[in-house]
Amino acid sequence: MRKLPKLLSKTKIMRGYQCLKNIYLTIHNPDLEAPITPDQQAVFDQGNAVGEIARQKFPGGVLVDNKPWDFFGSLKKTRELLAQKTEVIYEAAFEFNGCYARADIIQYSQDTKRWKIYEVKSSTKLKDEHLHDVGLQAWIMAKSGLPIEQIHILHLNPECKYPNLDNLFIAVDVTDKLRDLYPDIQGKVATIFNTIKDENVPSIDIGPHCTTPYDCGFKDFCWKEKNIPVVSVLNLPQIKSKKWDLYSQGIIHLDDERLGDLTPLQQRVVEVFKTDQQFIDIEGIKKEISSWQFPLIFLDFETINPAIPRYDQTSPYQQVPFQFSAHIWESPDKELSHKEYLHTDHSDPRPHLIPKLMEACGASGSIVAYYQQFESSRIAELAEFSNEHRDDLSALLPRIVDPLPVIRDNIYDNKFECSFSLKSVAPAILGDDHSYDGMLVGNGTAAQRAFEEIIADSTAPERKQELISASLEYCKKDTQVMVDLVKWLFDRV
Repeated sequence: MRKLPKLLSKTKIMRGYQCLKNIYLTIHNPDLEAPITPDQQAVFDQGNAVGEIARQKFPGGVLVDNKPWDFFGSLKKTRELLAQKTEVIYEAAFEFNGCYARADIIQYSQDTKRWKIYEVKSSTKLKDEHLHDVGLQAWIMAKSGLPIEQIHILHLNPECKYPNLDNLFIAVDVTDKLRDLYPDIQGKVATIFNTIKDENVPSIDIGPHCTTPYDCGFKDFCWKEKNIPVVSVLNLPQIKSKKWDLYSQGIIHLDDERLGDLTPLQQRVVEVFKTDQQFIDIEGIKKEISSWQFPLIFLDFETINPAIPRYDQTSPYQQVPFQFSAHIWESPDKELSHKEYLHTDHSDPRPHLIPKLMEACGASGSIVAYYQQFESSRIAELAEFSNEHRDDLSALLPRIVDPLPVIRDNIYDNKFECSFSLKSVAPAILGDDHSYDGMLVGNGTAAQRAFEEIIADSTAPERKQELISASLEYCKKDTQVMVDLVKWLFDRV
């Protein structure tokens, strides 16, 4: 066992709310936790940015700017500011019986001599986990001696439209809601502290708490302990919560004879697993692609969806295309041509991207998009944005066709590993040269991060050019892979 910390942060205590084994391993076996991925770090950074913007609603406050690990320095500075009756404090720190929490914003009322708490969340709605999080925080603050008047959660307003960010946040008074949770907090905290003092790892089975409300960093370790195979009932397509009912009955493997009451797709996956023979329905493929019309335009967007909107009439998390790739296949006997666009500065990408997109898509032919719902939604939003091109953009929508349901309904291979994503299907069918492994930009979130770095003023010219090349390569590969996959389908019929 490791030595217990003198103070346990609210963030870590909340891990115990989700799973007692999580908090135990966090304290005693942190090396077993999966490292934070660049995607996760980007989410954390975005949350921090939202918190900083929220302070503008409460101007003139004083920031407790000690480093995150400087618990005692933060507590000391907070006590000084409280003693001075500082009207607004950002990141105030509090401690009670080994529990430590920092509040995003607290505001002092001269009339009531009490404090209002404002905790900032970067979501666009209030969630149950927010109440437990803020409830624990308010409990620590109240027990430390802070007189509390009201407790609010600030979340992003999905109706806010750039450039007017005056209504970027919605304040929800959760004071009454938290009263219902308050009596249980002390017992939960006591259980958590007793757990981490024990010499033995708590015996907690895997379950929905592995991913709800957050993905657990120890999931891989715990699932390996339970000998969960890469392909099991837990990742059957469309299985949803039923998987845990099956798991509770000891049904894990796809060849378990007790496995029943499956959808046709799930049954197909099970049969292919048992026989190790690829399933392919030639007639089904032929029927579904018979209506596709040449030229085929293979289209893929990359988008940015900032929490804090930055482009005209966009809302928090609205997807804005900044890049596309289009491979054009005029006819079966013609060579491919390629068109692309990548935005590389701070301006709104849409006015620059739309004309290039219209040129690439032309006036006829089927537009091929894997999981077409995404591309269709982006084109519809572009049409709403652009008065000039609204009709032409809207005319693209009926032309869109999707290889995904063709694959899902008519093909299955064990190499899919229960996934029908392009990045799973293409290497399985076409070979490893269609894998994205090793690419500098190798998925959509990496493309978002690359875009942010490309447009940043601080990015060195060499790095910017490297990212531009990598981004173009990635988006182009997406449409080339679609081309090869569709050609493979055509070859089958």
